[in-house]
Amino acid sequence: MYLGIDIGTSYTKIAGMLEGEWVDINPAGQIIPTVAAYLPSTGQLYFGNLALRLDEPGAEKAFFFKLDLKRNIRFELGPYKLEELIKEFLSFLFTEYLESNAPPVKTLALSVPNYFGLRSRQILQDAARQVFGLSQIYLVPEPLAALIAYNTQNEIDPLEGTVLSIDVGGGTTDFSFLDAVSDRQEIILEAQFQIGYDAFSGSELDHGIIRNIFIPLYQMQTGHSIPEQHITGKLLLPQDRQIYNSWLVEAEKSKLEISRNGSAALYLGNFYKGRTISTRIDQSMFLAHLEPVYKKLQVYCQSLLKERAALLGLADGDSWYIDSILLQGGGALAPGVKQIITDCFPGLPVILSDSPDMVARGLCCWIDHYINKRDSLKTIYPFDFYLEIYDSIDKQMKLERIPFDTANLELEILGKYKILSFSPPSYGDPNPEGEISLRIYEVAQGEAITTQERFLGMEPVLDLKWPEGEIPAYINVYLNLYLSSLETDVERAVSPSIDINTPILPDPLSGQLDALKLIENYKYINPDLIHDFSVHLEEHKQYAYSPYDDHAQTVHYKLLCLLHILDSK
Repeated sequence: MYLGIDIGTSYTKIAGMLEGEWVDINPAGQIIPTVAAYLPSTGQLYFGNLALRLDEPGAEKAFFFKLDLKRNIRFELGPYKLEELIKEFLSFLFTEYLESNAPPVKTLALSVPNYFGLRSRQILQDAARQVFGLSQIYLVPEPLAALIAYNTQNEIDPLEGTVLSIDVGGGTTDFSFLDAVSDRQEIILEAQFQIGYDAFSGSELDHGIIRNIFIPLYQMQTGHSIPEQHITGKLLLPQDRQIYNSWLVEAEKSKLEISRNGSAALYLGNFYKGRTISTRIDQSMFLAHLEPVYKKLQVYCQSLLKERAALLGLADGDSWYIDSILLQGGGALAPGVKQIITDCFPGLPVILSDSPDMVARGLCCWIDHYINKRDSLKTIYPFDFYLEIYDSIDKQMKLERIPFDTANLELEILGKYKILSFSPPSYGDPNPEGEISLRIYEVAQGEAITTQERFLGMEPVLDLKWPEGEIPAYINVYLNLYLSSLETDVERAVSPSIDINTPILPDPLSGQLDALKLIENYKYINPDLIHDFSVHLEEHKQYAYSPYDDHAQTVHYKLLCLLHILDSK
């Protein structure tokens, strides 16, 4: 069986495919909350709905522990480190839903936000290998899986061109720009970013329902007030947290009922201190009360999102240069979300997916596509790498950015790419024992602060040492997206050698040849310039697997052609 697991911020979805047919892994159709609880009395972890219900004094709970993979990798729940927490959660999924309810798992794919770095991805993969004991475990960016699922289910009319995927999840809202090219059977993830868990999401809507509907209704109908910490949901004692969680459940129910039926009857028999609240609320009242929350989504789309799109050439002024919008995620089904997106992108088709396990199914479809080589999936990797080097003048270590631009190159999602080749005498840390250390750090693309102090306490993504007498003459560093790691190999030769039979980028010259074909018939460009450009590319073919060799000359010719075109205007 092909297995897809989509670990969402609030809920986890599982899908299985066997011989082209879907496997009913979760017959009851129950949602699986991505929630963990630790009980000191037992020393055990608990997950899912049981973790939500636990109200024993001293219980510790983690509601959005997936976010800690990006924001706080040193997170601990009780004595359990984040790595152990992820492993135990996957073990819970296997025992509860797969061990006796599903065929044996042959291949596993896990969803991952593209803004997860190498360490976060390694934690997921390592945990999955330990739990499932499989060699074939893949990480697939969430928006790619979602688009694959949609296009597989709609083969007659798939989404093509530039697609904006908006995933309104329980804890975050993610925006992704993708290019889908049907004739080349290729999907490229150009960018992915999120609003954040505290701006707009399904969870933030639920908190808004409590703040703006439930509590004012309670105060109006009972004449009693509620402590401030219950209104904010922060700094709650365990017993109070249990009450607040029950409110969140009721908020979720009300939200979905209004979405389905246009109105909902609210009756909370023991809302607070035994007192009851009840009313009926329709969609217009709901939207009016939640207007401050919805406003965050509208403002983000009209300002920050448009700024990011403009940098990609996908927006300008009042115009959007995209072809369609794929709206997905549990939060997208909330009342008014689709209308806000439609209003923010006038004239563009907005497709709302009502499939809660869309990404999980897309993971299974991707495995099938990958094995049958039907699609090429590419992505950017929005991170920069910094090499720690020794400054012989200042006699101290400093950081130097590795120029391989993973944030703007289209990389195969399982590809392996050489990002650096160097000679240790010019790099590394020559300590008194004669050893050479190689340390490489990873930071999100565009991060402004990259001083030495920024990296204090940060774990390197590559940390190697060679003792005196064993220091290699040359070292190559590779980014392996399949294994979510940096790897090295060493060369004992005095100077580096280039293996032209091992491509670093798939057909790197084709893009330049496509550019030449595009402009060679443009009547205002000097034919001699076109001829020289063509000769240059022919000579460049011998470097087809070293894309940056003589790249400045290639750019020079293209800029001259551009100047001719601009001058003709």
